[in-house]
Formats: sequence, structure tokens, C-alpha cells
Amino acid sequence: MERIAHGAAGRQADLSRAAQTYLPEDWRLAIACGERLQEQARGSALFADISGFTPLSEALTRAYGQRRGSEQLSHVLNQVFDSLIVEVNRYGGSVVSFAGDAITCWFDADNSEDGVLSTALRAVTAGFAIQQAMQCFSSISIPGYPPVSLAVKVAVASGPARRFVVGDPDLQLIPVLTGVTLGRMAAAEHHTDKGEVVVDEPTMAFLADQVRVREWHDDPDSGWRFAVVEELHAKATPLPWPHPRNSMSAEDQLRPWVLPAIYRQLQAGLGEFLTELRPVVPLFLRFGGIDFKDDPEAGTKLDAFVRWVQRVADRYEGTLLVVLFGDKGSYLYMAFGAPVAHEDDARRAISAALELRTPPAQFDFITGVQIGISSGTVLAGAYGGSTRRTYGTLGDEVNLSARLMQSAQLGQVLVSPSVQQATARDFNWEALPHMPVKGKSEPVTPYCLVGARVGPTIRLQQPRYALPIVGRQHELAVAKQKLDQALEGSGQIVGITAEAGLGKSRLMAEVVSRISAQGLICYGGECQSYGTNSPYLVWRPIWQAIFGLEPGWSIEDQVRLVEERLAQIDQSLVHRLPLLGVLLNLPIPDNDLTRSFDAKLRKTSLEALLVDCIRAHAREQKVAIVLEDCHWLDPLSDDLLEAIARAIAALPVLLVLAYRPTTLETGRSPLRAVSPLPHFTEVKLIDLTPEEVERLVQQKLQKMLGAGVEVPPLLLQRVTDRAQGNPFYLEELLNYLEDRGIDPRDPRAIENLDLPTSLHSLILSRIDQVSESQKTTLKVASIIGRLFRFTWLWGVYPGLGEADRVKNDLDGLARLDITSLDQPEPDLTYMFKHIFTQEVAYESQPYAARATLHDQLGGFIEHISGDLLSQYVYLLAFHYERSENLAKRREYLRKAGEAAQAAFANTSAIDYFQRVLPLLSDEELVEVRLRLGQVLDLVGQWQEADEQYRLVLNLAEELGNVSAQGEAERSIGWLLRKRGDFTAAHEWLAKARATFEKAGDPAGVSQVYADTGEIYRLQGMYVEAEGCFQEGLKQAGLAADGQRRLAAQAQALKG
Repeated sequence: MERIAHGAAGRQADLSRAAQTYLPEDWRLAIACGERLQEQARGSALFADISGFTPLSEALTRAYGQRRGSEQLSHVLNQVFDSLIVEVNRYGGSVVSFAGDAITCWFDADNSEDGVLSTALRAVTAGFAIQQAMQCFSSISIPGYPPVSLAVKVAVASGPARRFVVGDPDLQLIPVLTGVTLGRMAAAEHHTDKGEVVVDEPTMAFLADQVRVREWHDDPDSGWRFAVVEELHAKATPLPWPHPRNSMSAEDQLRPWVLPAIYRQLQAGLGEFLTELRPVVPLFLRFGGIDFKDDPEAGTKLDAFVRWVQRVADRYEGTLLVVLFGDKGSYLYMAFGAPVAHEDDARRAISAALELRTPPAQFDFITGVQIGISSGTVLAGAYGGSTRRTYGTLGDEVNLSARLMQSAQLGQVLVSPSVQQATARDFNWEALPHMPVKGKSEPVTPYCLVGARVGPTIRLQQPRYALPIVGRQHELAVAKQKLDQALEGSGQIVGITAEAGLGKSRLMAEVVSRISAQGLICYGGECQSYGTNSPYLVWRPIWQAIFGLEPGWSIEDQVRLVEERLAQIDQSLVHRLPLLGVLLNLPIPDNDLTRSFDAKLRKTSLEALLVDCIRAHAREQKVAIVLEDCHWLDPLSDDLLEAIARAIAALPVLLVLAYRPTTLETGRSPLRAVSPLPHFTEVKLIDLTPEEVERLVQQKLQKMLGAGVEVPPLLLQRVTDRAQGNPFYLEELLNYLEDRGIDPRDPRAIENLDLPTSLHSLILSRIDQVSESQKTTLKVASIIGRLFRFTWLWGVYPGLGEADRVKNDLDGLARLDITSLDQPEPDLTYMFKHIFTQEVAYESQPYAARATLHDQLGGFIEHISGDLLSQYVYLLAFHYERSENLAKRREYLRKAGEAAQAAFANTSAIDYFQRVLPLLSDEELVEVRLRLGQVLDLVGQWQEADEQYRLVLNLAEELGNVSAQGEAERSIGWLLRKRGDFTAAHEWLAKARATFEKAGDPAGVSQVYADTGEIYRLQGMYVEAEGCFQEGLKQAGLAADGQRRLAAQAQALKG
């Protein structure tokens, strides 16, 4: 235990040491001492700007390749910054901020006894020390290439400044330094060349004859003068930072100062984000309107504005990295794609810019917003010295976005051609005249953002198909007819049903394509084999899309947007917002209205709310909703489907449902409630005709061998006899030939070919033909399901191998039509092209191996879920039930049952509770059987409920569990009330009251009085009923447990 405690303490100390390097030295010391830096300050500001990293990066990439070149560049980058920061710290300077390859530092006059004079000398001494340290990097050798030189220019200004800390602590606190002194420092940098130290006039006044000046520069815009210092006659005495006596808490004191992604990385012990070349979309924003010199509220205004900008960027999973103050305004720098990349980072950046260019009315003091955006490969990652670090980006595209910002008019967003091309489908643009850009050999054509395009939205997990659909013309005609009726305002339901392999998914993809062509907004979800007891699983992505939620947004932003959407429909609907929590998997606390709802009322009210939302949505836009694999519908999703299906009869809404003719579990039709509706049409798929089979074989052979290939009659006969018109089986047979390199035009090869006798053996034989590493990847993926996230593969099997090799394996499997890409980076996800393939890969593994892999995946999901564990309870129950981990199987089957009971998913709750019963101890059986009885009671299975209650009663008596005995007696009495046996009910309730009194449980006594009162009321004995209700309220007030007291009072007040 001591070693464990020491290890945990050591990890915490490592985390604290790493995290505090992201704070400026002066703030770090102040926090450790329990102090806060004064807003008003006097001292000297130093700006050090390094040049040469771009040519160094290019040379290292050519010499070592991109990956190793990035590692080499990161090493040099950290060496350089470490050398500079050591000199700044040596003379009492604090690195306030990084801006790409530059640092802004502050030397505070309060840090020395000699005031500003000594501070100015320390800053200039540090500047010359920085120039001396850079001599080590004046010639960096690269094998096979000419050496590359790095250099630095240093600018120093002295005078007053203001210090603030701005930003949302949940995202990042950002220290800022502002004021006219910082403006002079920025202006001085414009008059500085590589290798020079340039100072402003106030600094020169402090230094007097201690320096030799080579020349003076006049700034025409400001009238300020700057001196190029050639020599420092007397150096300042070093004034290193003291070590604080108190240690800093990583979680409480340091976490708010570090970007969440970086802190999570450090907390997990994974180190920092390595500096690497990666595609990024940099966004620069310039703003004015805050008087940092004279406005006492400047800090408050800046903080509010920065928090708003952070939240906007975070909503699109971008990151605010830098807050800058220069001689020509204030600047914010954001990055989309670092530290987390997305396939559509350009679209996210433009969406954010649309909001940022027009701040809300509360920021009416902000003026002159100008935005520039570019995109391309930059150097990104954590960098700096050993004592002070940051996360940032460096490169030409960062500089280009800054130039575009400077060229933008007020309220204008200018972007580079690469950004315009990447977002042309989503936004409207206006090309502007070419503009020269510093550092670019050719002029750049900027584009001005006009606005967003409005278009249909499709969110479906549909694999891409290389070949056009064969046959199914009648089925497509029926779907087209129903689509036309829906477009005219007569809602329709189309059910596409077939056995596995007959082409439901292929037909669905074609229908979705035609729906999209008609301009409908199309939403879709796919049921999962593991989701038959996971409430609303198939509906969740649909309603997330309808409400406009993005998965990367914070919970607060998602809840806020849903609330806004409900208010737009009808303000009264906002009161029912908490009901959406179970559907959207969001923790939305109950309000005064929903807190009083029982499980049944919550369910029906939620369904009514969603029907209202569908009606409102359909008034604005014609809608299509597609549900796949409905034979795996969970009961609550099925009920919601019925509610929506009944409501759309007079709405421009099309429901398209795909399912097997019978469910795997019950052997009954999965759409028993929907199929009798008059606006429901079922489309049954049958085998392809011989002519259609020939056309499909022709298409496949032409894809394999080229156009003009005729179908060999012998091949057609062999595959037709085997496939029997099943298109999936047919394609897999032809894939089988291709995998083995068999020429389908060779009669002898076809004659001697031993084709697999079943679809299962065919798929298994194809899996057996892939490489061993591909086979392992398939088997591991099959544990997760048909759809599997790339990163989860290692959760199943940590020894899977390197990510690049696994990606190559999956690419190869995609070329074989076994898997396909579902979602690109950053949430890289693949899917089995057909559910049969996943099932065969899964079943081909020994049970013991599968059980181990399910257990490992369960542990991985627990690890990554953190505070959101409740969102994964059904998935964890699924995986642990298939493992040999009895403790976890018991834990999550029970939790899933309780969650289903709370969600009024009664069928699922009964199923979970019954499955967990054999795993429970006697003490646990008491509570779970009581819960099972309550659910059985609720759904009208009274005989089964009575059996459970009596089992609880007997067990509670054996264990001496008086409270459970009372609950069982009360439940039996209430059940007898439902059966109309009032006399027996009174007897059992009297027993329960005596038991609760014996246990000293006034809440239980109160509830029994309320139940008894209700029976008297049903008997017409109102005086006796009133007496019981009054006594119930009295007893409820005596309960010590606040939650049980409220429950008892609510029960009594129902009378």
C-alpha cells in the first residue's frame, strides 16, 4: 500500500511539475504564495523574435523525412527556447506569452530594490545575453545539406503596464500584459534587425551612459524614437527567481491555466503533444474598443470578450492560443486542427468566423473586428524551455492568416484560396484583387466571406458502393411514389424488409440518394445488435442532428442550444427540457415540473414533446427519417417510432425503415405497432432474377478485368447455382475468385473450382485468405460491433501493433470489400461492409478468447468514459455479460436494469434484472427482486410480481433485513389493492406498517398510511382515508433522510 501511495504521489508531483511550466514565472510564484499580482505594474517589457525556423524545418524534412524531421526540429526548437528563457529567468524576467517563434517577457520593478532603473538594466542585459546564447545556433549542420542559421532580434521598452488574467477557467486562463509600454515594445520590434537589441527612449533615459548607441530610428506613425544599442558597458547583477516554499496543486491551482487537451495528456502520463508537421487552419482576429490606459473596467471587458471567443472556438473544437497587444491593436489567434484535427477544420473555422465577426450586443464596446484565415501544414505542438512552455503553431500559413487579417476591412473575413476551395460547398465567397504578401514569391488572391449556403443535411452511416444498383426497379418505384406523396404533405412510412444478404442496405442507400436529390432534409440512425436494451439508441443521432448538436461541444453548450431550439418552437416546451436528457444522453437536471413526473409520465411526455418538435420542423422543411436494422430496435425506440409514425399522416415527412422479417430474439415482426397504419407500405425484397444476376456478374467482372468482358457461361452457371439470387452471396463468390487470382474466363479453373457451400463458409474462407495481421484486426474489430472506432481497437487488444500498420491493414480490407471507412479523422471509424462478415469474424473465435477481449474492451470503456460513465452503462453491460468477469457482469447488468427502470424501459429492465439474478448474493437479491417485482407489477404481470415480492419477504426474514421485509409486505398489499382484494390488502399493509415501526422508519410508515388511505378512498370511506393521509404527512415529517422524506410527503399528498 505504501508503494502504491508513493507511486500516486509521484505521479501527482510529476503532473504538477509539468503543468506549472505553462504559467509565467511571476504568476507561478504568486499563486504558490497564495497571492495575486497587482494589476498596475511598472517595469520593462522584452520581445525576442527568432527567425530561421521555416528554412530549418524544410531542410530537416528533406534530410530525414517528415516524421523524423519533425522530431529533429522539435529538439532544436526546445533547445533554442530553453537557451533564451534561461537568460530571461537569470535576470528576473518572466515569460508572459509565446507568439509562434517569439516570446514576450516582463521584468517587474517591484522585483528589485532599485526600481525601474535597475529593471531596465536587467532587461537589456538579458537581451544581450540572449544574443550571445543564439551564437550556438548560428550554423546548424544537416547531413547532405548546407547549414541553416537561426537568429533573434530583441526589443525592450520601459514604463507602466497593466496585468490581467482573462478567460474561462474550464477552457484556459490566459495571462495578459497591456498598456502603452507594450505598444512601444511592438513598435520597436519593427525597427530591429537580426542580431540587434533595440530600446525605446524611456529605457535609454534610465540607462544614460551605461550603453553605447549605434544609431537612432524614428517611427513615422507614432513619433516614437528607438535606439540600436551596440554595447552594454556594465551588466546587471543576476536576480534569479526564488523557489516557492509551498507546492502547487495540479488540479485546483494549475489545471485552469493549461489547455484541457494538454492537461488530459499530462494527467494520463502520456507526456506532451509532440511537435509535428500537421494541417492546421489558423485564424487571426483583430479588435479594438477597449481603452487599456484609462478605462478601469478594461480588464473586466477583455475577460468577458475573451471568454465568449473561447466558447465560440470550443463549440467548433478550435482553440484560442494567443492574446496579443501590439502597436496597431489587439489580436486573438485561434487554431483549428491543433491539438485535435478534424476532416472539416476549414468549415469549422469559417463557421466560427461567422459568429466572431459580429459580437453580441453585450460587447457593444468592441469595434473594428477583422479576421484572416489560411490553411496548410504548420509546425504544431508543445514547445519552449524546461521551465516555461506553451502549445502553439509556427509556419508560413500562420503568418499568412495574420497578413490577411491586417488587410481585412472592418467586419470582414478574408481567407486564402485553400480555405475558399475547402469550403466552397458550404459558404458563399467573393474573390478580391491579388495582394502581395511578405514571404510569398507570388501574390495571393484573398476571398471575402459573404455567408453560409443553406442545403440539405444527411447523417447516415451508409457505405459507398462502387457499382450501380441492379434490379429493384419496382421497389424503387414504390419508394418514389411514397416520396412524392410525402412531398405533397401526406406523410408516408416505407418498410423495406428482407433476409440478410438480399440488399436492404444497398436499396436504402439508393433511396437516400433519391431523397437527397429532392432536397429533403434527411436524418438517419442505425440500430445495433448490442442495443436491443439501450433506450433510444437509434434515435439519438437523429435528434442530435435535428437540434443541431455537434458531438465535440461541451455539455453546457449542447443543453443551451436545445433550450434555444425548444423556445423557438414554443416557449412552453422549455419546461420539458429535462425529459430530453435520456434521449440525447445529456445530464439535464430536473426542474419543478419534471421532478414530479414518474417514469411512465416522463416517457409519454417525452414522446409528446418530440412529436411537437417533428411537427414544427416539418412546417419549415420537408423531412425524411431513415432507420436501419429495425429488427434490433429497443422497446423505447419502438414506442417513439409508433408515436411519430401516427403523427406524420398529415405532414410532409417520409419514414423509411429497414428490417429483417422477424426479430432474432422473438421470431415476430419488428414493426407490429406501425405496420397496421394506413400510410404504411411494406416493400419485400426477393432473390434477383436470372437476368439481374447476369447483369450483376457482368458489372463485377468489368470492375475486376476491365470494360468489354463477357460473362463466361460456365462461371454464370456455377455462381448462380450457388448464390440462388442472393446479391451479397453473389458478390462474395466473385470476390472469392479475385482473392485467389483465378481468371473467371478460364473454363478449366472454373470447372475445378470448389466453391463454398454456404454464405458462412464463404465469408470464413475469405477471412482465412487475408494476412495474419489483417485477420487479427478483423477479429478484434468484430468484438466492438459492425461499426468500430479505430482507437477502440487497442482497448480490445492492446497488443494489436502500430497504428500505421493497422491503418494499412484496414485499407487493404477495404480494397477487398470487407470493411469500409465510415468517418475520417479525428473520430476515425470503420465498418464491416456487411453484418454477416462481422458475425462470422466474431463466431470464428473461441469463446474464451472472445470473453477475454470483451473484458478488456469493458475496462477500456470505463477508463475513457470518466465522468460520463452513466452514458455507457448499457454498452458495458453488453460487453461484460460476454466476459468471464463476474463482478463486472453483475455490476453492469444491475446498473443497466436500474437505468432502464428509471427510463420506463420496462421490458429491458425486466430482461436485465432476470439476467443478473443468478449472479447476486442474498443481500443483493433482496433489492433486485424487489425492483423486478415493481416493474412486473407496473406492466400488469401481477402473478410474476407477487412471486418476486414473496421471495423478497422470505429472504428478508432470513437475513433479518427489516426494512426490506416492510417493503415486500407493502408491495404485496398494494398489489392486492390492484386485484380488488381490499380486505387482504389492508391486512398486508397493517403488517408492513408494524414492520416499519419496528425498524424505526417513519418514511416507510408514512407511505403505508398513504397506501391505506387510497384503499379507503376507493371503498368510499372518506373519513378514514383523510385520517390516513394526515397521519402519513405527519410521519413523513419525522423522516431523517431528506430524499425519502420528500418521497413520502409526495405519496401522502396524492391523497
